Amino acid sequence: MRPLFDAKKISRAKLSYILDSTAAPVCIIAPISGWVAFVIGTYKAMPEWQSLGQGELTFFLRTIPFNLYAIFAVFMVLFIKITHKDFGPMARSEARAEKGLGLYDEEKYGVVVSQVESKAHTTNAKPIDFVIPILSVIVIALFFFPMVTWMGAVDGESIKSLGQAISEIPLGQAFNDTDSSKALMYALIFSTCFSYVYMVARRLLNITAAGEGLLDGFRAMVPAAMILTLAWSIGTVIKTPRADGGVGLGLYVADVVVNGNFPMWLFPSVVFVLACVISFAAGTSWGTMGIMVPVALPIIVQLAKIAGLSPASTVNATALTIGVVLGGAVFGDHCSPISDTTILSSTGAAVPHLEHVATQLPYAVFVAGCALLGTIAGGLTWNPFVALIVTAVPFVAGIYLLPTWFGPKKYGL
Repeated sequence: MRPLFDAKKISRAKLSYILDSTAAPVCIIAPISGWVAFVIGTYKAMPEWQSLGQGELTFFLRTIPFNLYAIFAVFMVLFIKITHKDFGPMARSEARAEKGLGLYDEEKYGVVVSQVESKAHTTNAKPIDFVIPILSVIVIALFFFPMVTWMGAVDGESIKSLGQAISEIPLGQAFNDTDSSKALMYALIFSTCFSYVYMVARRLLNITAAGEGLLDGFRAMVPAAMILTLAWSIGTVIKTPRADGGVGLGLYVADVVVNGNFPMWLFPSVVFVLACVISFAAGTSWGTMGIMVPVALPIIVQLAKIAGLSPASTVNATALTIGVVLGGAVFGDHCSPISDTTILSSTGAAVPHLEHVATQLPYAVFVAGCALLGTIAGGLTWNPFVALIVTAVPFVAGIYLLPTWFGPKKYGL
């Protein structure tokens, strides 16, 4: 999409923001994904959750309306694109692009770590030539999601062949138990090979140009891989317990939550803020969910019993608490400078990494602030509709007022 954005004089920062804001926030509210399987795995064996009498997927679906940050992060993209009302550093980047001052600002934010420019020019390309390679990734991934499970089940003893694995493991279970990272790796390898053959067969690229394109792509990912390696190293040190040589931030925060004696109505809000802090510091959503879900769920169930809530209200209270944990976890994964999705978004859009972080962070913090207000309202009522409405009011007001206060004029553009 980068050439299209460049042609329309839309800043690279805006492209990277759209990429990032429609990635992790969508994954955590998609009913079928590797994220859902991970979340379910964090609570399905807990006796406190089992006492609620809810199905695993059914309970996750109940958390979606309470996942206020993820929902409104996606809405933020929609509103910004419809209204064209930017604020903060994003307004500056957009104004510079519109005035022809540059699609990104290397002078202020540093150089672009990687960028691939097409060396081939053809007039034979059609829109379908863009769609088919993307569809190939999706189709091949859908094939490998269950296939990875079936291949992994072949152990030579209880299951001796792939055919036996396919016959004994239902398709739904194979999807649920898959290693999504491995399946996507296979999908990307095979779809890259398919796209190479397709482009050559369509005579959009010759063999030399296609080979150079592959090499340029590999070269472009080297800086991103280096940044990711360093980011994962920092994140591991932050979340590893002190007994194992790390900082132990997550366990420390969990201990603060357990011993904090917060009022029940305030507890989800405290959990949301702490999940945001942990995920932003460590740059990981899964790590944050793995820490906070097992801590928060037993506490809220126990508080609900002490307060004498009805079974329905107890389920809603638990769903709210887990929903805000997921939203807070996605907040950091969405905008932390050491998050893999943040790094890959700036790499894909070919924008200085710090420009992507600086332009996206005010939007993320604004949405998180609105979600916090909705979480407080949800804690007072245990009603998802009240939480959504209370979040929506400051959200709508903010997207119209903030561009007036912090728009391009503030930066003299």
